[in-house]
Amino acid sequence: MRPRVKLCGMTRVEDVRAAVEAGVDYVGFVLVASSRRRVLPSALDELIAAVAPARAVCVIADEALTVARRLAAAHPSLIMQLHGQESAEYAQALAADGVEVWKAVVLNDDDDLLRYADFPAARLVVDAAQGGSGRLCDWRLAAALASRRPVLLAGGIGPGNAVVAWRATGAWGLDLASGVEDAPGIKSIEKINKLMTALRSLDKE
Repeated sequence: MRPRVKLCGMTRVEDVRAAVEAGVDYVGFVLVASSRRRVLPSALDELIAAVAPARAVCVIADEALTVARRLAAAHPSLIMQLHGQESAEYAQALAADGVEVWKAVVLNDDDDLLRYADFPAARLVVDAAQGGSGRLCDWRLAAALASRRPVLLAGGIGPGNAVVAWRATGAWGLDLASGVEDAPGIKSIEKINKLMTALRSLDKE
């Protein structure tokens, strides 16, 4: 069975619709001011309206908890992905409000495995140090964490290596941004379809 697929850094409704039509499971929107793929909160209504039957994921980093709660309340179906230095207590506070929380983590060594093994999030997203950079993360460490809890593998994944990445790590899901783009925030329908065709081949194994 293929891994779940999240395409992140969506900025255009037409790209969201193409991704959903191709069969992705999650669509990510980045609200981080420094990101080249940033969307404004005011654009979320239109973008999220195009996501079903997939689920929307909102990526934030080091926002005040009040801001995160206000965003979650405005869009109750959102998964909140924390991409900064958010604490376990921060994640627990959102979860207590009924929000599904994911946490992006960078694994540099075995100590990081212990650090994040019990982090209170529904999913961990194992990424390279610079999210959206197209750089690979450490697949050995990602596989070790994936053996303990469900993770999404991010960083440098595209249609050409998605199957290899999944086989090497056993990740619950794959999280892609630059690997299916023509430019930052501008997705390639051809690359999305190639990705999903490659991953669907796993259903036949």
